[in-house]
Parts: sequence; structure tokens; C-alpha cells
Amino acid sequence: MSLPPFGTVALAVVFLLVLRFAFRQRSPLSRLPLPPGPPPLPLVGNIKDVPTSHEWITYAEWAKTYGDVMHISVLGKSLILLSSLEAARGLLDKKSAITSDRPRFAMISDLMGWDWAVQFMGMGPRFRKYRKTLHQLLHPQAAQEYYGAMRKGTRSLLRDILHHPEHFDHHLKHHSGGMMMSILYGEDEGPLRDQYVAKAEEAVGGLVEAGNVGKFLVDFIPLLKYVPEWMPGAGFQTKARIWRQMAREMIEIPYKNLQAAYDRGNAPPSVTTTLINQQQQSKEGAKDTELIMGITGVLYVGIMVLNPEKQKRAQAEIDAVVGRDRLPDFSDRPSLPYMECIFSEVLRWYPGVPLGVPHRCMEDVEYRGYCIPKGATILVNQWGILHDEQHYDNPSAFDPDRFIPQNGSSPPLDPREASFGYGRRVCPGRHFADDLLWLMLVNILAAFNISKYVDADGKVIEPSGTFISGLVTRPEPFMCKITPRSAALASMLESTE
Repeated sequence: MSLPPFGTVALAVVFLLVLRFAFRQRSPLSRLPLPPGPPPLPLVGNIKDVPTSHEWITYAEWAKTYGDVMHISVLGKSLILLSSLEAARGLLDKKSAITSDRPRFAMISDLMGWDWAVQFMGMGPRFRKYRKTLHQLLHPQAAQEYYGAMRKGTRSLLRDILHHPEHFDHHLKHHSGGMMMSILYGEDEGPLRDQYVAKAEEAVGGLVEAGNVGKFLVDFIPLLKYVPEWMPGAGFQTKARIWRQMAREMIEIPYKNLQAAYDRGNAPPSVTTTLINQQQQSKEGAKDTELIMGITGVLYVGIMVLNPEKQKRAQAEIDAVVGRDRLPDFSDRPSLPYMECIFSEVLRWYPGVPLGVPHRCMEDVEYRGYCIPKGATILVNQWGILHDEQHYDNPSAFDPDRFIPQNGSSPPLDPREASFGYGRRVCPGRHFADDLLWLMLVNILAAFNISKYVDADGKVIEPSGTFISGLVTRPEPFMCKITPRSAALASMLESTE
């Protein structure tokens, strides 16, 4: 992180913030020591220590020196870094009444306008209303209502991979988004749904970049959000304006189109149609259109944060259970234990959101003899937990066998326990996401052989194994070879169109 050209103004603001921090009313708990961490500099704190890329790896290294509960400060604001499941549960589960708030990041919420998204919403009546609606739509039994759309979308994904395997990465993202658009708005494959998906991908791309804590100075000095866009060094304002427009279009255009169809009496079945029906029948009368657009937008984002990775083959088990005359379905899942091991390892090996979504401490609280100060931003290093040798042997290796039950041995930590949030912020769409990703992965393995790419000279092209940094992470683009496992399977995929 570096100071922009208007650094003099920024430093003046820092001075005022430090004075405010120094003279604020302190609770008795504030006399306790803060958790350990890298030594801060006067006034600016650890501003030079905060990594701007792949932060979870740096924080995992720090934990080896300072422990699993660390503190850093940036321009007078406290960040608490948790690097163990015990610490995350102890602070975010057991003290959830105090630690379930969200920090209000100026870039995402104020400038980019993502305050409609429940992931970034502070505690209060609005959050509880959204949360209740999400639970009604996404509890395990309700998620089964979307199985038909998941099956249809997965078959379409397989056909596109069959026809153009070199574009597998695009197909995975496009069809994941397309399935969500079908479920949320009832929109079948076609140009309009493609338009919805394209707008959503643009909006989520901006969110991913802005979601890195420490990426933009305005998150630590909120007054900078008033700096005009034309001022030198205010390039973040231009980005925010563009990203804000993308975010609004992502939720407004599909909703308005479906509302128009609803008014004409020909709206297709969908999550949004259900929400409109519920509000039409509500005694409150007026429709909460922001709720509807916000809920559907957040569901799409929640699914986009998880991208299926390539993994070792499990065709032998799939063939033994499913055979070669059909593709796997949800009813086969209990009979595919090794596929479940692969799926668990995919979730563990590189979590889609390595640092989760930050929490905010609403008042001073004691934990392990330390003071977790009011207003502190709390980050859970989910990547660090899922690569902790306390839970997993050789954690850097992709090894599904670690999840095979062993007589007399305790099972390793289920990655889902560290991947979907804590306390009152546990992801309400976790069951939906689990079902959708499992179906896509098992069908890809059933239908295709996946191997390393070999160029025209016979040279094997190795994937880099590196990941893009951001709030949401994904592999750097790589090449691979994808071929149908048999001509009969290829014909089956064609016939399901």
C-alpha cells in the first residue's frame, strides 16, 4: 500500500483519526494487551507490512511467529487475524453476539454500491430480514427444488466441453452463472441469459479486486471517498464509478425484465417470481424491490466464489455404481464415497475465498487474555486452517485419500467447517453450493478423461499451479486435454440436448 499524490491531505486525516482514537472512551477491557503481531510504526501502524497480494500465505507465515490470534493496525484501525479453527470458533461462534457485524468498507459499500448484498450488510433489522428470506429459499430441503435446473445446466455444460474442450474454463464459469440465472429469473439458455451472465461476471470482477483488505487506502481513511474523481491519485474513484454501474445493472436489468413479464402474467417459475408472489400477498402491501434484487444478486455472487478444480479421476467407482448408459445423479451420491473424498479435497486444497468475508467487533471483548478492540476488523485465514499440519498431513499436496476412513483413526477436519463462515454469518447457500458443485464435478469425471496438454512438438505443458489473488481466488489460466471417455458417452451427451 502506498500513499497517493494527495498524501499530505491523507496524513492530516490520519492525524485527526489518531487523536480521535487516543481520546475515545475506553472500556476496562482496553487495559488488556492486544494480541501479538508485527511491530507497528508510529501513526501509520503496519501499513508497510500489509501484503497486497496472496495475503493468506503471508498471514500463515506470520502465525508461525506470532500465534493463531494476531493484531495489526493500519492508520489507527485494528485488524485481528485468526489462523486456527479453535480461534475462529472461540471468537466468532461463541462470541457471535459481539463479532457478527460487518465492517463498512468505503470502496465496496459506499463507492461501489454493494450495500444491498447481505455478505457486506451490518447487523440489524435489514440483515435479519434478508437472512430469513435466504434461509427460506436455501435450506437443504428447499435446495432440492432446484435439482432440475442443475441437471439441465450440467448436461449443457458437458455438451459445450465436448464441442470445444479448449475453452473449458469459460464453459465452467458461463454455465455456473447460466444455471444461477435460470434458477433466479427462469431464463433459459439464449442471448438474454448470456447478457445477464456477462454483466454479472463484470460486476463480480470488480468486487473481487476491491475485496482485498488493504487494496484501497479509502477503506482505512473513509474521508477520501469525498475526493473528486479528477484529482490526481483519485483513480479509485473512476474504478468505483464504473464498478457501481456494473453492480446495479447486474441486479436491476434481470429483475425489471421479469417484473414486466409478471405484470403481463407470463413470468416463468423462478426464485424471483416466488419472491414477487410472496410480497404481493404480504399484508405490508408495498413491494420491497431492493430486497428481491439484493437476494437474487447475492445468490449469484455466492455461487461464483466457488469454481470447480480439476482433480484425480474417480471413473472406476463411478462406472461400478452408475455404469456407462447414464450419467451420475444426486441419488448416486451416497454410493460414491471416493468421489466424496475428491470433492472434500477440492474444497480443502484451495478455498475459493481464502480469507472469508471480514467480521467486525461491536464492542471490546476479551479472548485468551487479550483485548479484541471495538471496531476491529476480524479476518479468518481459511486457507491457513485448511493447510494446517495439525489437521492434515502434507497439506500442500492434493490427496483425496486423506479423507478415506481409517480404522482407529480420527477423521481429518471436514473442509466445510472452515469454508462457509462462522457464527451468525454462516453462508445460507452452503447446501445449494455443495449440491451444484458436486453434480458438476462428478459428471465431468464420468464423461471425460482429463490430462496434461501436449503441444505439436510433443512437449508436455505443465499447469503453473498458481492462483489469482483477490477476495475470490481461482487458478491462473492453464491448458489441458479433455476427451470423451467413449464414443457412446459422446453420443449420449448429444442426445440429451
